[in-house]
Amino acid sequence: MSSINTNAVSMAAIRSLNGINRDLAGVQSRIESGLKINKANDDPAVFSIAQRMRADLNGLEKVRDSQAFGKATLSVMRDALTKVSNELASLKGTITQGQQQGLDPNQINTQITASLANIDVYVNSATFNGVNLLNNGTATLRVMRDIAGGATTIASTNNTTGAGGLNLTGLNVASGAFRMTFGALLDPADGEGVRVVVGTRTFAYEFNMDAALTATPGPNTTVRQVEILATDSPLQRLSKMMTVMRQDGFDATFENDGSITIRNATNVLNGGAGMTAMAGVTVAAIGGSAIAQVDGALNTVGARLANISAGLRQVEELHAFSANLRDSLREGLGALVDADLAEESARLTSLQAKQQLAVQSVSIANQQSQAILGLFQ
Repeated sequence: MSSINTNAVSMAAIRSLNGINRDLAGVQSRIESGLKINKANDDPAVFSIAQRMRADLNGLEKVRDSQAFGKATLSVMRDALTKVSNELASLKGTITQGQQQGLDPNQINTQITASLANIDVYVNSATFNGVNLLNNGTATLRVMRDIAGGATTIASTNNTTGAGGLNLTGLNVASGAFRMTFGALLDPADGEGVRVVVGTRTFAYEFNMDAALTATPGPNTTVRQVEILATDSPLQRLSKMMTVMRQDGFDATFENDGSITIRNATNVLNGGAGMTAMAGVTVAAIGGSAIAQVDGALNTVGARLANISAGLRQVEELHAFSANLRDSLREGLGALVDADLAEESARLTSLQAKQQLAVQSVSIANQQSQAILGLFQ
């Protein structure tokens, strides 16, 4: 049936043209954005996954920023602590030279003072973006490991030459270390302990099981509690005391004969200042051991340098892994949402041809009404 009111052929042609135009708009959008999934309605499930991956990528970039900062900070700390170690090695040579007869001890002590000043400069200058892990012993560097919030922490240490640091205050060519020897009566108990003096500052190390501390802290006195158990042997209790001492920068070690040598200290006292002296303990200065004091500081710095370097290596590995992980995530995201431009180009050419044909079809369909007029001529 022919009708001038309803041109079914024309309507079909227009529907086909509209469909082609929609497809053409979609192809053009994908070419412009480079994405085959650009909106949630393109593919809700894939779009949701892609958004989570984009969030992970954003978080990973912040993790890499933290790792880059940590890497730079630890590099500065490593270099400064290496300079400190080198200065201590040079200082040991100076003190060794000073043991020779005929040299002016005042000149040697001047060199020692200059070396100690250099160490403090290295330590106090080792600051990166306001962070210094070498001169206070209280700050902590926190470096992000992953987007879940995991972190690697590197504790700071005090590497200045003063008390609580390398404990080299007052070091001179005639300085000595101290040795604690033990007799059969040794049995460290509550309230007993020793005092270690550096310059004008005293560190009181008191054994404690369940009683209140008896040593009294003051402006120049720091009291450290050494926690012990009833089941601990005397050797275990002494080991615990040495662990606490090392935290304050003292180089305390067991000798082969069972004695304990404490280096980089001005004096060591058995008991006193409220603490009870340990029975069976003798403390004696070791003559000519300024060298031993520097060796103690070298051991302390060496352990701390190893810790900083291990942390730096870990952060470097994490930073490299994060870069690889970022690239993998980007590749996975691209596989989900990126458009194949070669395919879209071919589709665009095809749709443009279809569009031209559809326009011609609409034009032909619209001529039907003109053909009906011919019936009335």
